Amino acid sequence: MSVQEQPESPPLRKAEAGLGAEAVRRRRPAQPESRPFIVAVRLVLLFAALAAMALGWAIAFRDRDAGDVRYVCPMHLEVTSREPGTCPICRMALEPRADSAMAAGGASMSGEVEAVENVRKHNVIDFVRRRSLLPHTRELRGGAWIEDDGTVSAVFYRDQADVIAAGEQGSFSLTRAPGVVVPVRRTSDEPVVWDASTVRIRFRAESAKNGAGPAALHPGDVGWVETAPQPRDVLAVPASAVLQSPEGPYVLAWTGTGYQFEKRPVEIGETFTKNGFAVILSGLRANERVVARATFFVDAERRMAGRMSEGGVAAQ
Repeated sequence: MSVQEQPESPPLRKAEAGLGAEAVRRRRPAQPESRPFIVAVRLVLLFAALAAMALGWAIAFRDRDAGDVRYVCPMHLEVTSREPGTCPICRMALEPRADSAMAAGGASMSGEVEAVENVRKHNVIDFVRRRSLLPHTRELRGGAWIEDDGTVSAVFYRDQADVIAAGEQGSFSLTRAPGVVVPVRRTSDEPVVWDASTVRIRFRAESAKNGAGPAALHPGDVGWVETAPQPRDVLAVPASAVLQSPEGPYVLAWTGTGYQFEKRPVEIGETFTKNGFAVILSGLRANERVVARATFFVDAERRMAGRMSEGGVAAQ
């Protein structure tokens, strides 16, 4: 015979009701307080989503900017362009920008070091060469004036004066009267140094068939002396290799070891701008090597390295 469950007696229910709500709650199983935990998880997920969006925007802007800049100067990384061209600082051709290579190397080297590495990759060295100047390359012409004794003094580059022999005939043209041309002939007087590149030589005025002669000249008159062009052999370097300083012109000559150059004072003669070379009178020998491109940049690097190695003392 089964035992049937007896209903709860009215007195027991009344007793439970008398305990109050607090007692009933204590008797029931405790429910976990999960609402604050859920809110915290949601906040974490929201911040993660915002961070991912910000990273995506940053990458997009970076790629857009990198895509806009297609060419860069190998020596001056701040010079960029969307089209091929030349650097306005060093006049070297802009090169396609390799973003992947720059990104890989950017973490390990600064922009200045990378620029130096780019210079080293390029052929910035050239030889000191002998050149044969043909007569049509440049006329032999120098500024001149009339001395008190009536002789004509003219200033020529030293290498020009070397080919104007004593007795060489020329002509003197007056600035105040361009139509007056007086024949002159070089005297046997030795050249007199005028400056580091030029000398003064003297000529004697002669009479011309058209009547122009010494009588047409007066002390203090200025003009030009011109002689017949003559071929001559000179020592030359690219004009871009010559740097100027208060002490005079100099070049960066290769020491023969690695990527090292020394400051070499030189005396220069005539500079042929259209042909891109300068005549060297002294300071270099044929077949020596000098920096011919990006010279200013390489010189700045040399000076910086000198200061670092000498503890703050500038390279001489």
